[in-house]
Amino acid sequence: MVPIYLDHNASTPIDPDVLETVSRVSRDNYANPSSIEHRLGAASAKIVERARAQIADLVHSKETEIIFTAGATEANNLAILGVYPNIKTAGRCHVVTSKIEHPSVLACFDHLETQGMSVTRLNVDESGKVSLDELADALSEETGLVSIMAASNETGVLQPILEAGYLAEEVGALFHTDFSQASALVPLDLKNSPIHMASFSGHKAYGPKGVGALYRSIRRPRVHLAPVIYGGGQEKGLRSGTLNTPGIAGLGHAFELIAKNIDHDRERIGSLRTELEKELQAKLQLKINGDPKLRLPNTTSLTIDGVVPQALMQKLKNDVCFSASSACATEHVETSHVLLAMFGDTQRSRSAFRIGLGRQTKQEDIGRVVDLFTSAVSELLLLRT
Repeated sequence: MVPIYLDHNASTPIDPDVLETVSRVSRDNYANPSSIEHRLGAASAKIVERARAQIADLVHSKETEIIFTAGATEANNLAILGVYPNIKTAGRCHVVTSKIEHPSVLACFDHLETQGMSVTRLNVDESGKVSLDELADALSEETGLVSIMAASNETGVLQPILEAGYLAEEVGALFHTDFSQASALVPLDLKNSPIHMASFSGHKAYGPKGVGALYRSIRRPRVHLAPVIYGGGQEKGLRSGTLNTPGIAGLGHAFELIAKNIDHDRERIGSLRTELEKELQAKLQLKINGDPKLRLPNTTSLTIDGVVPQALMQKLKNDVCFSASSACATEHVETSHVLLAMFGDTQRSRSAFRIGLGRQTKQEDIGRVVDLFTSAVSELLLLRT
């Protein structure tokens, strides 16, 4: 029997219709989209631009504000490192982020610090949210960039990115958000928002791996970026490298499907998550980590007293797929930096694990998962006695 997949925060399965698009474009549109002088190259370029329009339509931006990348990690690097030369020249040598960001964001700020930038890393409380008061106190006319994720990939907690963006705008700073975890479940309207840059990923939104996008505003304020990859300058001089036409087509199609399904997905998946938590709480001594309301409808971070997540994962490895920590750091078993920021080095943070539901999660999965977890936890607790 195929395991029940509850690791959608790490990666979503590619939608079957999107997979068909990727396969078709791979087979039929193999020409380089930069070779627009001939018919086949122009056809590939047209596919790329259609995908750009599909993404722009979902997030309410201009098509020219979308830059294709190899994923959200590259998009985060392009946004944060790409804006650095401009804000440094402007004399804005202070930047702000939070302690719970994705490693691709945290590493960029660590690098900026080595280049002489002053970095403020905001704390979070036990709900997993940043404090807008702390952000406001940190901001000054020397601040050039603020980067706060839209939703935690570990707890699903939603951050107040619009309010944070407005605070950044008040001091003339740019605001970036890693929106990759929220793309499939949270509506986004960039047209009149204080968000100046936003990162997206294909494989977090039922699209293919190895492709993503960065939104950068070309309106007021216009975001000036320097490339972090050099070469042919294919993407508006900001991202060099032959465009991944099949992946880009798949990303565009995935975002088009999000536009059609987002309300239904939020309601259905959220209902299943609520049912799962309720049934688990009725049978197990567990804690839900993070704000119980302001979080993604598919995500739950749990701690079960006396249970080591890795042992639970090992016992259920043939039945249920879930994560004990961020999938980007699974080569080493370390306590999640997100949970450490929330609870410190405590048993609660060390014993946390994440369940992420998705489109393919079925009603009948809930009862089976509850039974499997209850049985496994009972066995593990019995071994401790």
